[in-house]
Amino acid sequence: MSQTLSAPAKNQTSEPSEKYFSFQIQGWTNFNPMDKTLAKIAEDIEQGGGFLTLVEVLQVEDDLASIGDEEVRECFQTVLAAKRLIRNVHELPKTLIEELRSALKTEEEVAQKKPAIPVAISSVKDESAPRAKFWP
Repeated sequence: MSQTLSAPAKNQTSEPSEKYFSFQIQGWTNFNPMDKTLAKIAEDIEQGGGFLTLVEVLQVEDDLASIGDEEVRECFQTVLAAKRLIRNVHELPKTLIEELRSALKTEEEVAQKKPAIPVAISSVKDESAPRAKFWP
């Protein structure tokens, strides 16, 4: 393993005062990672199927509003809203709680039936080279 940059571990909260890190990982595997989720790639590497050679922090933002990528910012906003909802679920009307449970159950069933699919995105180094991006 060559270079590894790491930040000291901090107590992560769901509040917007968190720091946000844009990072890049490089490595080698003895399998094609393009058709796998990040979790499966990590699992296969842990099993000896590859090595990380670099983890590089490209950018650090002190607040959510500073993230320049609108799609990423919206995803974090959604996660933060969900965490606030979970903390305050006892304050919601019962009918809304039941609607949320039903929606989550339906979404869980769909997720189990439908695997993640790769979507072509551009590479940081070569804007014309496609990479796979897996969305949860």
